[in-house]
Amino acid sequence: FNSVRQRFAGQLRSLAPALSIQATGRDVGLMRHRTSPWTPTSCAFLPNALGAVRFKQTKRQSYHKPARASPCSQPMPQKAHIGVKALPAEYCEAGRVICKQRKYIAKNPFVTRKRHFKLYPGVNVKVMKSTSLQAAVSGRVKMTHDVKRGVLIMNILAEPREELLRDDLWRYRTEHVESMEENRVLCSLRTKAFHVFGKENGWVNQPTGPKPMRCRISHHNDLWNNPTVRDPLDMEPFAYALNRSQLERHIKKVRQQQAGVPDGENDPEFEISDSRFHLFRGQSAQR
Repeated sequence: FNSVRQRFAGQLRSLAPALSIQATGRDVGLMRHRTSPWTPTSCAFLPNALGAVRFKQTKRQSYHKPARASPCSQPMPQKAHIGVKALPAEYCEAGRVICKQRKYIAKNPFVTRKRHFKLYPGVNVKVMKSTSLQAAVSGRVKMTHDVKRGVLIMNILAEPREELLRDDLWRYRTEHVESMEENRVLCSLRTKAFHVFGKENGWVNQPTGPKPMRCRISHHNDLWNNPTVRDPLDMEPFAYALNRSQLERHIKKVRQQQAGVPDGENDPEFEISDSRFHLFRGQSAQR
């Protein structure tokens, strides 16, 4: 132990000028009892020499927060998400599940959510493998009640996407029917118009441009009112059913017009127009 004691004394004398500590033989003798030969000699007495203080630990939260108390970063709960997924008058695209159901449903008494009642398919509605209901066309949901069977029927009134006005809410109210034939007739009466022929005064505040397609142009960044995407009927040359010579002449005129050729020099005798274009403008993208 004499060599260890001498080593401690030499290191303390070297640190004394920098730390303003006067090491004496008594201090070295005290350190002999505090240290052991297996303790690193360079840091055995450093905390005491530097005067380090252990800070007080404070309480940062007033209550214990369990590990899964936050709804964020949690997986989807493992339960059956069954029931109506699209309410009346809600616009649905073709292929959307409007009602998720089980194939076999237990008749549990004293239930309040009515998940053990089946909803039946109506007009423009398909049945999936699990008896869930799927929209066959794009349109708004209308529900009817079969009074004889005591069941609810979900229908889709086919129409392009447009603004829903207060004056049109009566079309989508739940009404009573006595048969599927009456349900089919009622849905045809409540439909605004056959979108193939167009509405009389035009569709209200309809989105411009084609319907955004899945990962086709800009990877899910196409908006309904994208100014860079135009309606196919607004783009020239129009897709008219013409014979070869007329179509070639029409395309040539359009290309020269786009190149900046004046109208007086660009085949003024040839002109193509559609008298019913105002009925279909903005609608070809919604079909």
